[in-house]
Amino acid sequence: MFNHNCLADEVALIDRNGVYMTPITLNDSIVVTGILDTGASEMFIPFNVIASLIQTGAITTKDILTEGVYTLADGTTKSRERVNIAKIMIGNTTFNNISAIVGANNSNVLIGQSLLKNINYSIDNKKKLLITSMTDEILSTN
Repeated sequence: MFNHNCLADEVALIDRNGVYMTPITLNDSIVVTGILDTGASEMFIPFNVIASLIQTGAITTKDILTEGVYTLADGTTKSRERVNIAKIMIGNTTFNNISAIVGANNSNVLIGQSLLKNINYSIDNKKKLLITSMTDEILSTN
């Protein structure tokens, strides 16, 4: 699911209006700032970013997934288009084949559990760092 150049990594976080954000690279094509959202089940990427990835050829029709039905924080459910992002880089960690919900234009990118479940992580609030490491399960499969 992912490749890691070292056993642990520290990624700088930006504290903006009470949420932590960090730069991420999508398919070696676009760098965006994503909100670290441990409560989101999947990555969430706005349509305008997906459209840019399609224009550059970084996403093709083979990357379109089946729609997903999601329950929002207010209890409502919505059906959303989904895509596969072949490569996401955060710091020195590369994640492969991560599903993402396609959201409204110009909304925030959310770094959700479809990516985060692949690593052990903690947040150092004093230093504003995301600290990542591989799990024993991932170590044994790589």
